This record gives sequence, C-alpha cells and structure tokens, in this order.
Amino acid sequence: MLTRREAELVNETLPALRQHGEHISTVFYKTMLRDHPELNHYFNSVNMHTGRQPRALTALILAFASNIANISELTEKLERVAQKHASLVIRPEHYEIVAKYLIRAFSAVLGPAMTPEVNAAWTKAYWLMAKMLTGREQIIYKDFGPWTDWRAFTISAKTPETSEGDIVSFTLTPNDGCSLPSYNPGQYVTIRLKVKGLKYLQLRQYSLSDAPRPDSYRITVKRDIGASPDTQLDPRQFTAGLDGPPISSAASSASDSSIGSIRPHRPGLVSNVLIDDFQVGDTLDLTHPAGEFFLDANDPNTNPVVLICAGAGAAPLYPMLKVVSEQGQGRPMSWIQASRHDAPFREKVEKIAQTNPNVKAKFFRSRLADGDVISLTSRFQEDFIGLNWEDLWLQHNLTEYYVCGPEKFMGEIGGHLLKNRVDPARIKYELYSVGSFEMKR
Repeated sequence: MLTRREAELVNETLPALRQHGEHISTVFYKTMLRDHPELNHYFNSVNMHTGRQPRALTALILAFASNIANISELTEKLERVAQKHASLVIRPEHYEIVAKYLIRAFSAVLGPAMTPEVNAAWTKAYWLMAKMLTGREQIIYKDFGPWTDWRAFTISAKTPETSEGDIVSFTLTPNDGCSLPSYNPGQYVTIRLKVKGLKYLQLRQYSLSDAPRPDSYRITVKRDIGASPDTQLDPRQFTAGLDGPPISSAASSASDSSIGSIRPHRPGLVSNVLIDDFQVGDTLDLTHPAGEFFLDANDPNTNPVVLICAGAGAAPLYPMLKVVSEQGQGRPMSWIQASRHDAPFREKVEKIAQTNPNVKAKFFRSRLADGDVISLTSRFQEDFIGLNWEDLWLQHNLTEYYVCGPEKFMGEIGGHLLKNRVDPARIKYELYSVGSFEMKR
C-alpha cells in the first residue's frame, strides 16, 4: 500500500486532475495510440469517438486513488473491468504501456506540481490498481480453461426477434466442433470482425441470450438507428453516473479528432453490419463467456427474482428466466418488459409463464425502450409505478432485482425501487457501454 505521505501527495493532486479530466483523456489516448497503433484493435471506436472510453479510464484511476484506503468500495468496479479485460484478451504487458502514457498525461496537467515525489506516488498508486486487476484477470483466464484466446464460430441460424426486424438473434456454432463451456445466465461474449472501410478490427460485447448449450451460443443484436435531437442524453439530467467522481467535461473530448476514429459518428457500426451483411454460414471470432452481471445458476436459494428490461435489454435476462424456471425449485419470478413496438422473446416468455405457476409476466409500451430520452413521453412510468407489490415482490426483503435497458430507463427503475426501500445491494444493473451504471444515493 501507499505510505501516509504518498497517499497525501496523491490526494493533493486529485482536484486538479478531476478538473482537467478531458485534457488527460485527450493527451493519454492521442499519444498512446500514436505510438502504439496496434492498440486500436482493442478499443471500441464508437466509445472512443463519444468520449466514453477516455472518461471511464480516467475516472477509474481517480476513483481508485480516492478510495485507496478503502479498496473494498471499488470491488464491483474492478471486477467489471477485470471481466471486460479478460473478454478482450488483455495481457499484463498492456498495463506497462498504459502506465507510461497515463503518468505522462498526468504530468502534462499538473506541470511543476508533478514533482519526482508526486510522480513516484502516482506510479505506485497505478501499479497497485494494475496488480489487483492483472491478478484477478489471471484467475479468470485460469477458470476459462484451454479457451483463453479467440475462437472461430459459424453462424448456424439468424432469427428476427421482432416483426420490424430491428432485433435479431444469431446462433453460433464452434468451427472446431468441440463442446462449449457453460456460463452463468446474464454473461456475454466478445465478437471480433472486420468492418469495410475501417483499418482496425472492431470488438463488441453481446449478451448470451439463451440457456447454456454444449453445441452453440446465441447472441441478440439490436439495430442502431442513431440518436435524434429528442433522444440526446444530457448527463446532468438523469440519475446515473459512470465510474468514479465527476470529471470536467470528459465526454466532450470526442470532439477532438485525435480521439475519434469515426467522424462523423456512424450509428450501429457493428450491430447494423451484423444484421445487414452477416448471414448463415459466415464466421465470427469469439472469446470465452465473461461478465459480472449474472444470476448464479447454482445458488439453491428460493428468494424471488424480478427481471426488468427494455428493448434488447431482454437478452441477458431471458436466460435467467429460462434456467431458473427449468430448475423447478419453485423460485418465484416476475418478468417486466418495456418495448416501443414488439417485445423480443415475448412469445417465449409467455410460454414459460403459462406452464410455470411461479412465473408472472408484464409487458408495457414505452419510448424509453428505444434509447435514452430526457422527457418521459409515454405512460411507462405511470404503468410501472402502478404495478402492485406482488408483481415487484416488494413485500419480500430478500428479493433480487436484475435490470437491463437504456440508462434513462434503468435510472427510472432504480429510483422507484430505492423509494420503496429496496436495499441497493439487491439491485443489479447491466450497462451496454463502457463504465458502470450507478444510482445516486
């Protein structure tokens, strides 16, 4: 750990680093990717363009430094990062590169205040975090068994999940014919593909949308139609935040062309290509299932489970419903789903509810299922609040809640549950982006 003096030096510089988070992000990524262009293969270029990736990394290290005397507060954040890194095949040598350019960016911001003593303290703080992450990642890789790199799969089925065709499932079969490892429902895989016109490979995470099978995986992809003026998200007007304390205007770093490799932003850079161009018989590279958002399929408890989703957010929750209902343990479950038009998996969910008396299902129409909106222009909030306590199992103080959907949607759901005195520890959120979703207390 840091000595008392080292911790003081780090804490003294935190205000300046938070204030200039945007500049740190820009300098760090600009110089690192200039000198190591091969790292572009690892970054989601859309998150780079929008500024979410720079914001998340800068916020994470500052959050770590702020809590260095109480690391347990960051356990969930660090686990999310370690799982994501393992899914991207990040190795210890990558941390060496990041250390060099991150400390250089801190020096550019702090100027004369970055004395040799401060430099040494921040370097030590970074490596404390890095060693925690690499240590956890090595355990994850060990748990993966022999599959710790990319593996070729063939698309064996392509199935529209809505009448509009905007949400499509892909069944993927391993080319080597070997049996696939199981996973906890809610986890994801990373896919890798080449997009025409782009120099670097594109990597994306997609939730596994079916119960585990030894012969195939299934992912579900939603078409991205892009943001319109009434769906632009103002981060000051919703209840969730990304990793760590606020940093000044980090998201606006996307306006710097040295960060964004896609300009102007092309919606659905990978998802639309998958839906439009990839057909049965085509191949994709995948990594081992990973992720910290899951329902433990081996947990014998019978506490109620409430699954709340919007749009493609149904993808990681449907396997939870299917696996628990098939176990036949009598565990009560509620499925609550919002959608703008057709609800993906609705027929499958209703079939489970019809044959399992322990399962309830409710469906609502809402624009919140499409994306992040500032104003609530549907009856969803009214409908959701109107659900009775039995639907939400609010009367049971051990009920578990799993929520997945756009950020505004999750903010509304989380806020309602907290108002009804649900312990925050019993609510799990899945954010389809870099960083993590947190409710403000």
